[in-house]
Amino acid sequence: MSDAEVILRQEAGVKAYDSDSPPTVGLRAGAFAEVGTMILTNRRLVYVSKGGASRSAAWVLGGALAARAVEKSVSKADIDDLVTSEGSYAVPLQEITSVEAARKMGSAFLRVGNRSAGQKPVHSYIFGSGWSKNEDWVAAINQAIAAERSFQASPAAGLPPPPPPAPSAPMCPSCVNPLTYIPQYQRWYCYKEQKYV
Repeated sequence: MSDAEVILRQEAGVKAYDSDSPPTVGLRAGAFAEVGTMILTNRRLVYVSKGGASRSAAWVLGGALAARAVEKSVSKADIDDLVTSEGSYAVPLQEITSVEAARKMGSAFLRVGNRSAGQKPVHSYIFGSGWSKNEDWVAAINQAIAAERSFQASPAAGLPPPPPPAPSAPMCPSCVNPLTYIPQYQRWYCYKEQKYV
């Protein structure tokens, strides 16, 4: 597997929640919600938290990431550096168990289930105002998961090669033509020489 990852989709201003749906009341439902950037690559779904002043260093690197995103290519190391900041995380595509667009109190959100160690089993996200993009993200994530599964199942991904074809009939020792097995006599027969071998 290559160290290079290809960015398939990204969006800034995403509110993230470690629950199956966003809260409807309280500070985390409004201005104090965790806000960051969602990045979908061909290998994982990444959430990079914007955070406070203590995390500004991650956003300096984030500027470099944004510049590389124009090329649609980013190294595994760049993303690995970004997800080390507090509140940021990455979920490998093969660990995602469900992706769905949902609504709560009139606001649309994205729900992503996973079985990744060290992660909450479900995360929910609101993109911008909460009125759009969810179905596009569901489709993009599901396509990326299908492509990753296809890549993992290919022989180039380390699976053993298919078995060789069944061996052909043995050859006659004198005329080198294929022999035919006669089950009734449990012997090989050469039709060219008309004899059992």
